[in-house]
Amino acid sequence: MKPLDLNMKSFLGFKESTHVDFRPLYEDKIFLVTGPTGAGKTSIFDAICYALYGEGSGSTRTRAKCFRSQLAEEKEDMEVSLSFEVRGELYHVRRVETPKGVNKAYFYRESDPEKMLVKIKEVNQEIEEIIGLNLDQFKKIVMIPQGEFREFLTAGTKDKSEILKKLFSTEQYERLQWRIKEKFDETRNVDKVLVLKFDEILKEAGMEGKDIEMGPDALLESLQAAEEEIVNLEKEIKGFDKKCREIEKEIAEAEKNNQDLAVFQKAFEEYTRYRNLKRVYEEKDRELKLLRKISAITHTEKQLADKEADIRKLQSELKNLGEDRKKVSGYMERCRKKLQSATEEVKVLDDKKTEKTRLENLLTRSKRLGEAYVSLNELKRSGQEIDRKLDYLRKKENELKAYREEEQELSRALHDAKMKQVELKLSLQESNARLKALVTLFNKAQKRDEIESNIRLLRKEEENIQRNIEVASNAYDHELAKRNENYAYILRSQLHEHEPCPVCGSYEHPSVVKEVRSYDEDLLSTLEEKLKKLEKSLQEKKSDIRNGIRHFEDLAEEIILLGDESQISIFKVDDLRIVGGDEKEKYRRLENKLAESMNAVNKFTTKLDGVEARSELCRKELEVMEDVMKEHDENSAKLHDIKGEIRSLEADGVPKESIGILHQIREAQRIIDDISSRLEEAKKHFEECQNQEQHLSGRETAMNQTLISSLEAAKSLKDEFFTSLLKADVTREVYEMNKHNVPEMDSIEADITSFFKGYNAVKGVYENLREHGEPLRFMEIEPLKTRLLECGKEFDEKKSLHKVKGILVYNLKRSHMRLQEIHESYLSNQKKLTVLQDLYDTANLGMGFETFVQSYYFEGILLRANERLRKMSEGRYKLKRRDETENRREKIGLGLDVFDEYTGRERDVQSLSGGESFKASLSLALGLSDFIESHKGSVNLETIFIDEGFGSLDQDSLDNALESLMELNVSGRIVGIISHVTELKDRIPGRIEVKSIPGKGSSIKVNGGI
Repeated sequence: MKPLDLNMKSFLGFKESTHVDFRPLYEDKIFLVTGPTGAGKTSIFDAICYALYGEGSGSTRTRAKCFRSQLAEEKEDMEVSLSFEVRGELYHVRRVETPKGVNKAYFYRESDPEKMLVKIKEVNQEIEEIIGLNLDQFKKIVMIPQGEFREFLTAGTKDKSEILKKLFSTEQYERLQWRIKEKFDETRNVDKVLVLKFDEILKEAGMEGKDIEMGPDALLESLQAAEEEIVNLEKEIKGFDKKCREIEKEIAEAEKNNQDLAVFQKAFEEYTRYRNLKRVYEEKDRELKLLRKISAITHTEKQLADKEADIRKLQSELKNLGEDRKKVSGYMERCRKKLQSATEEVKVLDDKKTEKTRLENLLTRSKRLGEAYVSLNELKRSGQEIDRKLDYLRKKENELKAYREEEQELSRALHDAKMKQVELKLSLQESNARLKALVTLFNKAQKRDEIESNIRLLRKEEENIQRNIEVASNAYDHELAKRNENYAYILRSQLHEHEPCPVCGSYEHPSVVKEVRSYDEDLLSTLEEKLKKLEKSLQEKKSDIRNGIRHFEDLAEEIILLGDESQISIFKVDDLRIVGGDEKEKYRRLENKLAESMNAVNKFTTKLDGVEARSELCRKELEVMEDVMKEHDENSAKLHDIKGEIRSLEADGVPKESIGILHQIREAQRIIDDISSRLEEAKKHFEECQNQEQHLSGRETAMNQTLISSLEAAKSLKDEFFTSLLKADVTREVYEMNKHNVPEMDSIEADITSFFKGYNAVKGVYENLREHGEPLRFMEIEPLKTRLLECGKEFDEKKSLHKVKGILVYNLKRSHMRLQEIHESYLSNQKKLTVLQDLYDTANLGMGFETFVQSYYFEGILLRANERLRKMSEGRYKLKRRDETENRREKIGLGLDVFDEYTGRERDVQSLSGGESFKASLSLALGLSDFIESHKGSVNLETIFIDEGFGSLDQDSLDNALESLMELNVSGRIVGIISHVTELKDRIPGRIEVKSIPGKGSSIKVNGGI
């Protein structure tokens, strides 16, 4: 973190607004804040710390009220703002305190000014995250304040532990230590529960007195006996099962015999039916062969008929084609005569075209003369219009000037209204935040009161349960005493004279047998169960009370933190209700004022928009001024040119009217078009006749050739038809009689194929079954079924008995498995308990976890501190961590001694002189800084501030101390020192000089470096 700009107003001794620019002081990487005692040197460091964290650098100024200048006006706000840089990024923070003690904070990044934070808690969290240090860490590492410089050096082990806890957040290791204890207690309780469950399972199985170390073997003997009974039953069941299967096999064989006999008889009947139909289908097969021969000949007959039809069609078309050729020849002769007549008329066409060209030229000049007169009139009218535009635009120039004056006045008024609106929005935002905080506080306070009331009720219930436990415990103890007396009676009743006592071994039994009171075992169990339930209920109530107290304390802490953050110091529900009502009324008033302000802004905005719109219209209209002037000059030039052109055309005798010329041109064009049209039409008709004559001639030739080819093909097909009849040995009469049956040939063939396929299949089945089926005879099944029923009954009885025994074995196995699981859990828990026992002993005997980690950090700090102290003390002193304590209240490993090379002995740091103590403290502070920066990647220590202490050093010690500080700025770190030592003024050119004027407060002067 590197501060760049600091502004203070009404802060401590600085009454007036004071600005400190640190950037010129960073050239030498070291600067001095100097001035008389009480001038306000430390106030600069306080202001930096206050801007960042809302508190000062020293422990005596803990509340914001202490920072308000006594010289400030009664209604004047205290304000501190700081611009600072972290890793090259710029940040801005501003804190304000009103005269009524209301605190405000504003924070934003230079790269994103729109995203401004205004809640104090959010600002504090954001800055702490950016810098990487909280307030306590910042004061110990970056800004070492006056009076607290030697605190870390001389603090006791307990205070050092608290300092290291704040610096390195080591409380997590203390929580780990407590967690180990909780886990140890929890595991030990699990061990007890597992033993109880083991005993309960044995009791369910009818066994007692077995140790959990035996595991599942405690039930092994009973389980084996039950399993042996199951094995014997299974052997008997298998015997009955085998007998039943043999009977079932006999039944199945008999049923199969009867089924095979039925199948054979059915196959024989089907074969006989097919054998009777075979001769009919053989005759159909002969008929099918004849139809196949006829089918081959019908194809040739059809081709012959089609060819004869084609010949008749060709002959008819040739006759029609001859008549068409005669008609085309007569029409072509008439077209030839028309073409000759049109060719003779073409001779007069060129004269008509020349005459037309001359008339068109004259018409063009006449039209141009008319256009020139029209343009002349338009240019005159355009000139008049341009003159009117120029007059209008000069008026608009005067209007624009008036609009601009009005626009400036409205802009000033709108700016003032917007600034007021922003102030009201900020006030409304603050009021809303306070109102939300009040609502949250009210809800939390209500919840706190409810929890407190609930805790009182729980305590009463706890007292009632305590009383019930005392009553139940007395009753249980009374009944237990009776049972114990009864046990003693049983033992005494079994003793005989001159026989040893099984308890003590004595042969003398002086106590006589006494009768005891009878007791009820069920009542004793009931009382014991009742006592357990009451104790469990008591523990639950105590847990509820602890949870309630914890919740109550958490809520109380949240209420205090929220109150501190929101600057609210009342926490009672009724007081919060009253204050909340006042704040709500204030919020409504601010909303009304904001609405009025917004209306005013809207009103000024509307007026300004109207004026700007009218002004913009004027500006747009005046944009054409230059174009209108240019247009005026161009119009005058065009008017002069058009007048000259008119005079030239009239001098050449060009007429103004062009209608007569146009009529002459149209007549000439009509004659030209008429002659050209007749010639083209005659040529077109003659060419069409020639093309049609050629087409008809070619078509006639092709058709004659096709006719000759068709006649030859018809003769060939006719010869082929009669030849096919002879080859097939079929007469013409047989052919004509059967050819109509050819379409049914496929159906006949399918019928024949289907029959013979079925015949062969039935014959095959019969042949396969005949050898096995002919010897078969029908068998009776009912006697076999009766035997099977009797065997099954005996089998079911054994099966039921087996099931009963199986349930017993299942329950024993289940208990065995449960014992196995419990035993495994017990062994696993024992391993865990052994480890936790070691951890518990380690964590709670000797040095605790947190102290061990703190001693590691402390050793790292001392390692870096001794590098500084060795140079400052010229190798004489070295700080050493003390591993032993003088009394039990001190923490092991956090004591601090100094080793003196001159004496070769260690001694307490408290024995150092003032100058020696300062050097040791400075070395420790710098070592702490170095260690933090090297171990916390999120912390960037660009700057360190040191307040006072150099006055206690002699010249050599001062030189050594300055040399160590110079080494810091060689590494890029900036060092700021507060001191009035004269030697420092002479050796450090970069200075902030502070002086105080009575009644006016403090002021500063910044002298940059070299």
